[in-house]
Amino acid sequence: MQPTYVMDDTQWQRLVQEAAGTFNDLTLKRGFQYYKQERVQRLRAAGPDEISGIVADEEPRLVELKLARLADSRCSCPQERGCKHLAAALMAYAERQGRPVNALANAGTAPAATRTAAPAGGKASVGLREEAARIPGLTAAEWRGLFARCVAPLAQETRNVQYAKEALAAIDRLAPPLSPATARFYALHALLFVLEEVLNPPRQTFWQQPVSSFGYHTHLAVSELHEAIAASLGDGPDLAGESDQRERLAETIAYLRERMLGDAADQADYFDFYDRLWRHWVRPNLTPGEAAPYEAEIRLLQDAEAGENDGPARAKLSRRTRLLAECLMRYALKDDEAAWALLRQADQLKIALSAADAYRFLSDLAESEDGPRLLAWLEATAPLLGHYQNRNQLGAYAAYWEQAARRLPEAEPRMWEALVRMLPYSGDIYEEKLRERGEWHRWIDYQISAGRDPLDFRAPELQPLEKEAPEALLPFYHHAVERYVAEKNRSSYKSATRLLKRLAKLYKKTKREPRWERFFEAFSARHSRLRALQEELRKGKLIP
Repeated sequence: MQPTYVMDDTQWQRLVQEAAGTFNDLTLKRGFQYYKQERVQRLRAAGPDEISGIVADEEPRLVELKLARLADSRCSCPQERGCKHLAAALMAYAERQGRPVNALANAGTAPAATRTAAPAGGKASVGLREEAARIPGLTAAEWRGLFARCVAPLAQETRNVQYAKEALAAIDRLAPPLSPATARFYALHALLFVLEEVLNPPRQTFWQQPVSSFGYHTHLAVSELHEAIAASLGDGPDLAGESDQRERLAETIAYLRERMLGDAADQADYFDFYDRLWRHWVRPNLTPGEAAPYEAEIRLLQDAEAGENDGPARAKLSRRTRLLAECLMRYALKDDEAAWALLRQADQLKIALSAADAYRFLSDLAESEDGPRLLAWLEATAPLLGHYQNRNQLGAYAAYWEQAARRLPEAEPRMWEALVRMLPYSGDIYEEKLRERGEWHRWIDYQISAGRDPLDFRAPELQPLEKEAPEALLPFYHHAVERYVAEKNRSSYKSATRLLKRLAKLYKKTKREPRWERFFEAFSARHSRLRALQEELRKGKLIP
């Protein structure tokens, strides 16, 4: 149903008060459930103050709402007045009027002062609309003041996905026509404002008791807002024709800087926004080689350190974030030695540097196709990533090495050196690359140094090696045989015998039977006093 007229703010306030006097809190909550389940059907305006409809239940209930006096409303259910069906229909009507349904659902518990507060949701007050006309000329800080007034009626709603959608919709309705660049800034600051509202909900409810609303649904809202902000910080606006927007850009940088150096709970996310803003909004609007903005930002970041200390973990997080932010600036200035020094300082704060912190530089260099610089950064970040055991994290690092190796002939030997320095954490990646390139002798050396032997592998895993470089397997088997014999127990002798039988086949395959015979004759003589070993060799039909 589309209403034939629109309630003004005074009528809406009166309706909320009427609902509080007509329905008890339990009925309102039940009505809200029916409304959410979309049980309200065929809602029609029979007159300016009369609404009729059907509410699905065990049997359909006919409802007639009298907006001028809710107490006179009627329902076909057995309850005489103020039933859940009428409450559900009233909420469906409020939704069609663009009003916040939660104000009705909570009307039974709100104190009188709250029920008569400024109207919520769909229509901004006259004063707010007048101020909204000035939005193109306001600063981002002034925008946030308007945003706060715009979403104030939603203050008592749970911080969830629905809250975020309602708040963003209200802020969007507030805006007059804007230039392309101003519209981008407005949308970004709206998202940042709502994120802050979700992360910092009111500490008091109607009953003046502390609440904790940072549960699953709040986390979901935060996650969706993060994605939306990251998407909005993609390709930035062209500021060439709107030079006045540079002040707004500087204000946005300052806001993100303050947030990322502030609350430890969300520093990493704001640092990511800060990084994206510089890469995609600032850098494209600078002339090639322009250094002043980066140098000025470095000074601001260094000044921010004055209030830090090395005590609490929160201060360490702030210092770490500040160091990484300055590293971004040094990287942009191509002052790589200084950038690496900052990364090392951040890593020494006993707060593990995340792989993402290094990858943001490597990915940017990979896209730029600056092979020599990518190679230098890969070597510089190897010590910082050497403690990661997660294959997925180091897999990306290895992929960047592959890119460098394809561009620069000298990159591959340096890749091996870096991966060896990162052992044992890079073990899986190191092995995989050795196998891919057929570096079988080096692969065998690594297995021996890691204490493995052929029995640790399934036969299919060694088949490529037996086919391509069977001679490389010989020292692998010999080393394992001697190790098992040295353990001097029945089980190890059985393992040694199994390996010797496979070793005999390998010598035969490589057409080196005389060498096998000389080796085995010397082996049997050397261990002739080990009766248990001799018995296992006989069982294996290696000796008569």
